[in-house]
Amino acid sequence: MARLDDYVSVTEPYDVPEAMHALVLSGPGEENLKLTAVGVPECGESQLLGRVDAVIACSSDTKLIDQGSEHPLMYGWDAAEYPVTIGHEGAVTIVKVGRKLRDLYRVGQTFAVQPAVPRGPVRYRERYRSNAEGISKIAVGYTLPGLFAEYALITEEVIETGCLLPFSRESMPFFGAALAEPLSDVVAAQERMVHVLKESPTAPRRAEIGPRRGGVTLIMGVGPMGLMHLEVTMSYRPAKIIVSEILSNRCERAENLFRGKADRLGIGLIFTSPTQLREVVDIETEGRGVDDAIVALGIAKVQEESLSYLARGGVASFFGGTTFQERMIQVDSHRIHYDGITAVGSSGSDPSDVARALHMISHGFIDPGNYMVKCGGMDAATSLIKAVRRKEIDGKGVIYPHTRSGLFDIQGWNLEKEGKHLEEKLLVNR
Repeated sequence: MARLDDYVSVTEPYDVPEAMHALVLSGPGEENLKLTAVGVPECGESQLLGRVDAVIACSSDTKLIDQGSEHPLMYGWDAAEYPVTIGHEGAVTIVKVGRKLRDLYRVGQTFAVQPAVPRGPVRYRERYRSNAEGISKIAVGYTLPGLFAEYALITEEVIETGCLLPFSRESMPFFGAALAEPLSDVVAAQERMVHVLKESPTAPRRAEIGPRRGGVTLIMGVGPMGLMHLEVTMSYRPAKIIVSEILSNRCERAENLFRGKADRLGIGLIFTSPTQLREVVDIETEGRGVDDAIVALGIAKVQEESLSYLARGGVASFFGGTTFQERMIQVDSHRIHYDGITAVGSSGSDPSDVARALHMISHGFIDPGNYMVKCGGMDAATSLIKAVRRKEIDGKGVIYPHTRSGLFDIQGWNLEKEGKHLEEKLLVNR
C-alpha cells in the first residue's frame, strides 16, 4: 500500500498546494453551503497548518447552516461578508509549524481536535458583536477555521487552550480520532452523574462519579448518541442496562452491536418500547426504580418522565437538548426533597474529555466502527451534510478530504478498511 504509506509518513519539507477544496457557508440556508476552491491559508508564526485526514458530519452543523450569524457560537459574525468553513469533528496531521512553535510541534504529528475553545477570540474581534466583548467560548467550524477542508489553520486559541490532543495512527484510525469529539460529549455527561453513597449507616458519605456500579441504568433513546451512551455506560459495570426505544430497527442494531459485549462483562441488557417501560422497570428493579436514567432524546416530555423511574438517590442526565419553545418541564419537588433524586445536564466537553475518549478507543474499550454508517471523499461532503439534515442516516458519516469518492454505506469500519479506502481513493499528488 505504497500510496497510503506515503500519505501517512509525513516529513518536512511538506509540499503544501496553493489551493484546496472546502465546504464553505456564506449565509444562512442550505443554498449558501457550497464545496468551493479556496486558497490554502498561510501559517502564522504562532499557528499550525493541519492536513485534515478525516472529518465527521454532526447534526449540530444543521443548526449553524439554518441560523448563520444568529447561531449562539457565531456571536453576530456575518458569514455573508466573511464566509466560514464548517466542520468540527476531525483529525489532522501537522504539515506546517509556525516559527514560534518549532520547539513544541513538528511536521507529521497527528491530533484530534477539541472544537469548543474556552476563551475569547484573538483575531478578527471586529467581526463579532460588540467587538467580542464578554465572549468566553468560541469554536472550530464556526468562527474558527473548520475541518470540512483539505487543510485547516490551527489558530492560537486552539493551541493555547490545549485543544489539540495527540494520537497515534498505529493504534487508532483517523476516523476514530475524529469520533473522539462526539464521544467526549458522552464522557463529559456521564462524569456529571454523581452518587452519594454510604457503606453503612455509621460510615461517612462518599461521592462516586458516573452511572452507579452494580446498579441499574436506563437509557432512553438509542440513536447515534444513545448508542455511545450505552457503550460508555458498560465501562462503569452496572448490573443491568435497560434500553427504551420506540424504533424497532434501532433496538435491533443495539442488540446486534452490544449483546455479546454485555454478556462478556456480565451486564444484563434489556430492550423495551416506551409503552412497556414502566412494567419493565418495575420487574427488573423489583419496584425500586433505576439508579440512573440517561435521556438521549431532545424531548421535554421524556425528560420529565425520566424522573419518575428513578430510585431513591437516583440521577437523571438530560443529554439531548430540547427546542427553546418546549424547554419547560414539571418536577415533583417531593421526590427531590424526600427521595434525594438529582437531574443533571451538560453540553459539549473539554480537552480532558477528548483525551479520555481517545484513551478508551485506543485501548479497545470503545469500538469507533460501531457508529460509522457512511463514508466518502471530499466530493461527497455536501451529500453527507444534506443526508444528515434530512435524517436519512442513523449514525455517523466520515469524509476523507484527500480522497475522491461518492457517498457509500459502511459497516464494521476499522483501521484496515480505512487504509484500503485511502489507498484506492487518494489523490495521486497527495
